[in-house]
Amino acid sequence: MANSGRNTNGSQFYITLAPCPHLDGKHTIFGRVSSGMGTVRRMGLARTDSNDRPIDDVKIVRARPVSEFGSRALATR
Repeated sequence: MANSGRNTNGSQFYITLAPCPHLDGKHTIFGRVSSGMGTVRRMGLARTDSNDRPIDDVKIVRARPVSEFGSRALATR
């Protein structure tokens, strides 16, 4: 997760498909894709502009948190 900029009160996150050493030591890692990797790969195929930003919007419409201890751990919290 990365801060969007000073005084923005916003943030952005990255889902990477390849090593990104330029991000090492600069941002917090807080999760991983546990299912739906095919969808992530399709997102990675989106056409981008000269700044490597998607030409068309790419949206995550539905996601759910998953505990590393399994769904039972979520139910007991």
